[in-house]
Amino acid sequence: MTTTLDTTQVKALMGAVADGLIAHKDDLAALDAELGDGDLGRTVERGFIGIKEALAGPLPDDVGRTLFQLGKAFSNAAPSSFGALYGTALMKSGTALKDKMTATLAECADATQAALDALMERGKAQLGDKTMLDAIAPAITAMRAALADNGDDVSTGVFLRAAAAAAQRGADETASMQSKIGRASWQGERSSGKKDPGAQAIAYMFDAAAAHFESQP
Repeated sequence: MTTTLDTTQVKALMGAVADGLIAHKDDLAALDAELGDGDLGRTVERGFIGIKEALAGPLPDDVGRTLFQLGKAFSNAAPSSFGALYGTALMKSGTALKDKMTATLAECADATQAALDALMERGKAQLGDKTMLDAIAPAITAMRAALADNGDDVSTGVFLRAAAAAAQRGADETASMQSKIGRASWQGERSSGKKDPGAQAIAYMFDAAAAHFESQP
């Protein structure tokens, strides 16, 4: 039986991700201070508080429109480059899942790919530029591998844990890269040896998502 997620599950998932990222705000602030202005922790906190507030109110019945509204809530609550990019990622994922009352895990992987494509277009970044893309791309590869290895009935926890592990490896690998985009690029070669905070934020998000489903009976 193909594993699917409905709107109620997606809302619970996003609430868990919000809690997880708010708990990591100080870690992200410290990482960001090494490469930028140190405001990522506060940005993440504001954005996910915005998502929690949106979750407490009325939202659409379908998965796609719910994600789109949550993306808007994040970007409105956290007006910054990261806020705009993460908001875009959620909105593009939502557009890919528009009108769906349930989404298969394969469709979730496709929606994440749509988000990645949109981020590359909006941010003018490529893989290897030491950005959040370097955590998202390996996560997508791992999602597709989990489906290929286990079939469409793979559990959501296994699917997301594979993505989380790959995202963390991708984030760790950014330490060997030189920043080419944004404020961090001003450091040039000095940015090498330091992990990209945006990529680490993505890894934390996938970890929180996986932990949420792993905790389900």
